[in-house]
Order: sequence, then C-alpha cells, then structure tokens
Amino acid sequence: MTFETILYDVADEIATITLNRPSKLNSYTPKMGNELVDALTQADEDPGVRVVVLTGAGRAFCAGADIGSFAEDIDTRAAGGTGQHSNQRIKYYPTLMQRFSKPTIAAINGYSLGIGCTLTLSWDMRIIAEDAKMGVTFPRVGLMMELGSTYLLPRLIGVSNAAEMMLTGRHFTAEECYRKGLVSYVVPGDKLMEKVREIADEMLQCSPTSLAYTRRALYDGLRGSLENACSFETLGMEHCYLSPEHKEYVSAFMEKRKPDFRRVK
Repeated sequence: MTFETILYDVADEIATITLNRPSKLNSYTPKMGNELVDALTQADEDPGVRVVVLTGAGRAFCAGADIGSFAEDIDTRAAGGTGQHSNQRIKYYPTLMQRFSKPTIAAINGYSLGIGCTLTLSWDMRIIAEDAKMGVTFPRVGLMMELGSTYLLPRLIGVSNAAEMMLTGRHFTAEECYRKGLVSYVVPGDKLMEKVREIADEMLQCSPTSLAYTRRALYDGLRGSLENACSFETLGMEHCYLSPEHKEYVSAFMEKRKPDFRRVK
C-alpha cells in the first residue's frame, strides 16, 4: 500500500507511521486521516508487526488541521454540500484504536496541537521531546474536540486538568504535560526515538497473545464494571493458558533459557 501524506515502515517487528507533511508542520488533512486509518489497519493485521509507533517528520508532530481544508469546507457547506471533514474514514479511528491488538507508542517530536494532540490520546503511551508542546486548541478556532477525546482526556489526567486544557485552548510545555500525567517521559529531542525503541523492545519481550488480551481489558475497563472486567480476565486467561507463548515460556524456564516468542508464531 502506498501513501501520500504518511510514511509506513516495518523493521524489527516495529511498524513506524510518520506523519509526512513537514513543510506544513504535518498539518492534518482528510487524506492524512484516511491514510492513517489504512496504515493502522494494515499494521494490526500484519503478524510481522508487534508494536506500532506514531511520529512526525521534521520539527513538528502535527500542528493541527490544515486551515485551507476548512476554508474549502465552509464554501462547500454554504453551497449545501457536505464538507470533507465530515465524511472520512477517521471516524472509525476511536473504535479501531480501542480494539487494536498491539501496543502503541506516540513519539511526540514537536508541536502536537488540535487534532495533533487528540490523535495521541488513543495511544497506549505518549513520549515527548522536551521542547515540544501540546494543546487542544479547538475552542480558539471555533470548534470542539473530537475522536472521543472528551471521553479519553479526563480519564487520562482527571477532570480539572482536562478542563484547563479543553476550556483554555492554550499550548502546554512538555514538562507541564508530564506533571499532568498526559505523557510518560520527557526526553531531549535527539534521544526521543532511542527512548521509544527502549520501551518498544521491552514490549517485544512480552507474549503477543497476552498483550492483545491485556490491552483489550485495559480499554474495555474504562467503560465497564468490575464484574465485566473479571469475566473478561477469566476468558483472556484461559486463552493465554492455551497459547503457544505460554508453553514456550514454561519450556524456557524449565530448560533455563530465555523464552523466544518468535519461534512460536
């Protein structure tokens, strides 16, 4: 599959998706949203991919939506049509990310504003460069947050912190984002991908089956009950007991060697 606004690369079982409009600070367009959904679907279905990373080309992660596409939408709606921002595959993104079977890491290398910020909220971890900024700038451009972010953000950082971000629309420094609990690590920009790779390598040491069920339980638990969580854990644990990865770990332990989950694909 070829893409125009993103790059897609797989190496060492890690798929890296790079938002690729650096001359426009990777500003978001409907085409980019469609391609992002396609790339994520491809990664989720590829047995050779075990971790997925999202980052941006150049000096920004994603500085928000391309205002030119909004101008086109205003004219289209004035003529009685449907704007391109209202009819795109990105509407499937929240559900896709909730049901995703593999760990995900957002490597925020620069400005992460508007949809550039809300895109990351569905990812398991956010690691940010120390000179980057994040902000949900929607109220300052006459819009509101999307992609399920009004549900996700207060659950990630608490209602008061979320309200400050959502109701001011201002930009927050990497350190402020860390204090709010929005990001897991703040690192120098030239060390960002090194840190991401360190975390990804730890994920690669885990059983893919275990990670898939654990990730599903994690996000289902955001909206479910304790009883539902326990029920799913019982189901997932039974599948894990029967998985080839669990058998490989037990064999490796008995043989006093390191388990190799690649051998049981």
